[in-house]
Amino acid sequence: MMKKVVIMGCGNVGSDVARFVAEEMSDIEITIADYNLEAAERLANEVGGKAVQFDATVPEDVKRVLNGVDIVFNGVGPFHRFAIPIIEQAIASGVNYVDINDDFDVAIELISTEKFDKAAKEAGVTVIFGAGSTPGLTNILGKWGVDQLDQAHSINIAWGCSFVPNLSVAVVDHLFHCLIGDVPQFIDGQHQNVPAWSGEQRIQLQGSLGTKTFSFSGHAEPVTLPKYIPGLKNVEVRSTFFQEEGNDIYKQIIALGLAGNEKLPKSGISPRAFITEFLNSEAGIEALSVDLGSEPAGAIFRVEIEGELENSPTKIIYEVHLLSDTVNDPTSLCAANVVIDVLTGKVTQPGLFSPEAVIEPESFVTRVASKLGGKLYKEIVKLDELY
Repeated sequence: MMKKVVIMGCGNVGSDVARFVAEEMSDIEITIADYNLEAAERLANEVGGKAVQFDATVPEDVKRVLNGVDIVFNGVGPFHRFAIPIIEQAIASGVNYVDINDDFDVAIELISTEKFDKAAKEAGVTVIFGAGSTPGLTNILGKWGVDQLDQAHSINIAWGCSFVPNLSVAVVDHLFHCLIGDVPQFIDGQHQNVPAWSGEQRIQLQGSLGTKTFSFSGHAEPVTLPKYIPGLKNVEVRSTFFQEEGNDIYKQIIALGLAGNEKLPKSGISPRAFITEFLNSEAGIEALSVDLGSEPAGAIFRVEIEGELENSPTKIIYEVHLLSDTVNDPTSLCAANVVIDVLTGKVTQPGLFSPEAVIEPESFVTRVASKLGGKLYKEIVKLDELY
C-alpha cells in the first residue's frame, strides 16, 4: 500500500525535505500543508504531490491534515510554540512524527515526563524530535563514536558558521533563543544551567579554518544524549561565528535588550520580532554585514567523544565541513533521511526518541555524507601509557 506523507510548512527546510523524500521514494503520496496555499501548490507541483491549506494554531486544522496519514514531517516554527501541540495531535491521530526541533526547552519538556513516550507507545507510533543537523547529525555522530569505544564519558559538540545578518527570520530568532541567559549543559553527571557565551574554548579545526573560539550555547544535545546514551558524565555544546565581529554584534544586541521576547505595550511587538526582521532587511544587511576576508563561507559541526579503548584514554573526533556553494542543506537532508528510515521500516520502535536512540549511526552518516557535498573528517587520538 502506498505510504502517505505530510510535510507541514514549506519554508526552506520543509521544501527541501519534500524534495529529498520525493526524489528517494516513488511509492508515496505526498501532501504539502502550509498557511500559504499558493506556496504549497508550487512545491506540490514540483514534487508531484498535492497541497492543502492549514493553520498550525488551529487544532482542528492540524487534525484534518493528519487524517489517514502514515508520517508527518513538522517544519513549522518556532518549535517552542508548535512542536508539542503537533506532536500531541500526531500521537492522537496515530501518525508517525519527525521534526528538527532545536529548542532546548522543548526537549526538556518532552523528556522530563513519561507521558509523551507512553502515549506514543500506546498509539504504536514513532516520534523523533530534533532530527536536523545540530541537534540531529551531531547526536548520531556522538552515538557512532560511543559505539566505537569500550567506554565513553564525554561528548563535546561545537558548531560554527560564517556571519551574515540575513540567516532568515526563523534562524535568527532561534539563535537569540539559545544565546540569551542561562543555557543547559550536562557537567559532572548533572544537568546545569550556565551563562550563554561563557565556557570559552579555543579549538583547532581541520583544513584551513585554523583555531576558533567557541562558547556555551543552548541546544538540545546536553538534554537528550545523557538520557539515551547511559554512562555519559559530560555533554557540552558550544558555538561561534567564524568572524568575531558577528559574535560582537549578537552580544551587543543582547546587551541592549533588543533580543527580548516580551511585546512592548505601545507597539504591540517584541524587540526580538523587530530585530529579526531588521537583520533580514536590506537596511540591516547593509548596516551589519562584515568582511568575511579569506574565510570560506559555510558551516562546520565538530563532535568529540572521549572515553577508553583497549584500556587507553581515547578521543574520537568528527568534523563536518560545509564550506562551498555546492553543499546541500544538512538540516533538511538529515531530516529527510530520518523520515525515509521510518517509511522503509529501518526504524519501527514506538515511543518518543531523539535520533541517537533509534538511528543506526554508520549507515545513516554514510548516506548523508555522500549527499552533503562537504567533507567529513575523522581523527582518533589514543594516549598510550609508555611506562
